[in-house]
Amino acid sequence: MEGTANLVVYRNGEIVRNTHEGVRFVSQNPFSFVVPCTMTLMELQNGLCQSMDNGTLMRVSRILYRNPVVVFGGLIQFDAMPITDDASMQRMFQIHRETQMRHPQIGVYVDFETVEAVAVQNDIDIHDDRVAVYQGMNSDSEEDFEATYEAGDEDEDGNVGVEAAAENVMVGPPSSQPMDVPPFMRELDLEAMHAPEFPEYTNIGVADAEDGEFRIGMEYSSRKSVVAAIRSFTIAKGVDYEVYESEPQTFYAKCKMYGRGCDWLIRASLIRRKGCWEIRRYNGRHTCTVGAISQDHSKLDSDTVADAIKPLVEMDPSIKVKSIIAEVQSRFNYTISYRKAWLAKQKSIANVFGGWEDSYQALPWWLSVMVQKMPGSVVQIETRPLYNGNEEAQGVKILHRVFWSFNLCIRAFRHCKPLVQVDGTHLYGKYKGTLLVAIAQDGNQNIVPIAFALVEGETADA
Repeated sequence: MEGTANLVVYRNGEIVRNTHEGVRFVSQNPFSFVVPCTMTLMELQNGLCQSMDNGTLMRVSRILYRNPVVVFGGLIQFDAMPITDDASMQRMFQIHRETQMRHPQIGVYVDFETVEAVAVQNDIDIHDDRVAVYQGMNSDSEEDFEATYEAGDEDEDGNVGVEAAAENVMVGPPSSQPMDVPPFMRELDLEAMHAPEFPEYTNIGVADAEDGEFRIGMEYSSRKSVVAAIRSFTIAKGVDYEVYESEPQTFYAKCKMYGRGCDWLIRASLIRRKGCWEIRRYNGRHTCTVGAISQDHSKLDSDTVADAIKPLVEMDPSIKVKSIIAEVQSRFNYTISYRKAWLAKQKSIANVFGGWEDSYQALPWWLSVMVQKMPGSVVQIETRPLYNGNEEAQGVKILHRVFWSFNLCIRAFRHCKPLVQVDGTHLYGKYKGTLLVAIAQDGNQNIVPIAFALVEGETADA
């Protein structure tokens, strides 16, 4: 099978089942790399062992991948499938090729176990020349890394303005069984292996100095944490910066007044040898002065506010917008606009409880579980195709209508009067519609709901 695939590897973490999307993998430091679709299981295992950076010999004990399964209405849920041989590897790549338009990455969960040194000592002695080659390939000189990203600093004055996340892809010690290095380990596509980080597992870097200034050599656990520290510093000092270089492995910013009375700049780079981000260049304090007093700050955007108010939203999702404005004013000493506070609240709610799209995508899964747990229940989902121009998008459907009835409601209707009433309530969220409920009445004048439906609206005939 030709082509390549982007694997996102979750190692020695946790398998979370029964989420709204089925199985989900989590780990502290997921990473990704590009592999050819002709790769064998042994090549994958050896490549994964190469990625470990703990100074011990490791081997792969288990590999699972997130297998997409089509459920109601053409929507997709994931389950965990083991990779045990080359045939299961090819099945994984075949499924990926069929679903890559919607899911461009393959999630892989890997368990490692330590190999006893005594068990592999003879192999290491026999293949000592091979091991030397691997150690030479995997050595990571900080000076070599810095030289790659320090060239042409003073000539790059364009403001990229994009603060994209990057994963730390580490190259570690050799595996216990020397092998020929597969081509994908030497030809990494840095753009393709660029995967978003998981904010809920991001650790903030070391604490700032007592005076709040940065220092050369300060370390941070991730790209997101170092950018967040720079943003917080900028907001607290009442200054601003422009991004001059934003790459997966470097972040370079200068004061907006750079060259006009202020020489403040900062540059952070990923140090693979340490597995962290480090401040590599810093010119010290700002020497500029704020030209005018502002009630808001350009770096205090809705995403930053959403992170700041997350604890408040967790306690009270219905928190008032004016309360958010007051919280930001108290915490940052800035008064943000009503719109920014409202957007921040929506983003924070989505981060904590899931967004509209997540909720709608979870609906087929909940209904399928209902049918499994309560046999005899009835579910019917109607969807519409999604078009990009005149072409129908594959693997994506638009929810049109949903009907469901619980088994107990169906059985209870046998004992009700032969009269059914239908009532509805309008949905006023992001996606409009009407929730309909069919009700009956039993012999004791009790109301019995017998069926439910989500539709686009009530017609005049109805």
